[in-house]
Amino acid sequence: MRYLGIGLGLTLLAGCGGGEEIRRYLVAVDPAPLAALPASCYRGGTPPSPRVEDHNLYRDFTWTVWEAGSADRAFLVVESPEGGWRLGDAPPVRLEGAIAGTGDSFSAERVQVSADGQVLESTALHIVFEDLDTVSKGVVELKASCASCAGGSALSCEARLAFTAREEVLQE
Repeated sequence: MRYLGIGLGLTLLAGCGGGEEIRRYLVAVDPAPLAALPASCYRGGTPPSPRVEDHNLYRDFTWTVWEAGSADRAFLVVESPEGGWRLGDAPPVRLEGAIAGTGDSFSAERVQVSADGQVLESTALHIVFEDLDTVSKGVVELKASCASCAGGSALSCEARLAFTAREEVLQE
């Protein structure tokens, strides 16, 4: 329901003639690299066995980009998979909502900090449209780390997922 409200609001903005550019994309993200994470992503440095590997199965999303009144400021409205992007035993990356960026690059980070200022956990998402067109290509970069997780050990994990996005035509 929340996404319906966001989509409706963005559609209304598109019709107001306020000069904002709104682009909506149907996005297919290739999650295959998540099945081949390095050992550093797992407690004890050991990936699970057995593990599930999906072949030619993509995650689909709807992303909306809207310009914020100037060429160097835009927002990307994204959603995460249920439970977030899993990076081994590191914290899942669950960042969704409107992320500020430049129109082709968007980054967000969530940091859990202790009372004394120590970083306990960090998750980050960076989305880059490398080839912006009617059918665009790009990458989703995911990072997760924790100082004391997965049984008390520190973990750090990164993954780079390719995506293809088809721009939808918005009706005025």
